[in-house]
Amino acid sequence: MELKNNYLSASTIYSELALKKSELANIDKKELEKSYFEKSDSVNEYSKYDEKDYERVLNRFKSSDSEVKNHEQLHASMGTTTTPIRYDYQMGPDGKLYATGGSVRFDTSIPKDEAGAMQKLDELQKAASSPDGLSRADLGIAHSANLNKMLLQSIQEGAIL
Repeated sequence: MELKNNYLSASTIYSELALKKSELANIDKKELEKSYFEKSDSVNEYSKYDEKDYERVLNRFKSSDSEVKNHEQLHASMGTTTTPIRYDYQMGPDGKLYATGGSVRFDTSIPKDEAGAMQKLDELQKAASSPDGLSRADLGIAHSANLNKMLLQSIQEGAIL
């Protein structure tokens, strides 16, 4: 019988511990909710910034948006594309979306005739390297087009069979 009493008392202790853990978890949950509410209850999140900071950041977003769009539109106007221009957007401090990056897919198929191939490679090289501030992808396309032109010229001259 003594064994049963020890077992019951241990069981009672474990159940009391579980109850206390549950109570502590509820208190922690309430404290977390309270702190979250206090953080999100601020009147204006941007009130700690002055108007000059806000305008400076907003102007950077606007400037980046126009630069990215001009860059990608210049690419698209100089070469044949296979898809529409794709832009990456980020929300500015005013809640509007601004372009922060973009890409254009060029038609990189090369015609079988040598004159058409040379013309297409010239077009690709110009389209990829036309804007200022070239990206790695821009440089890669321009470099590949230039290498292919050199290869094609070598074949035309009979240096490579």
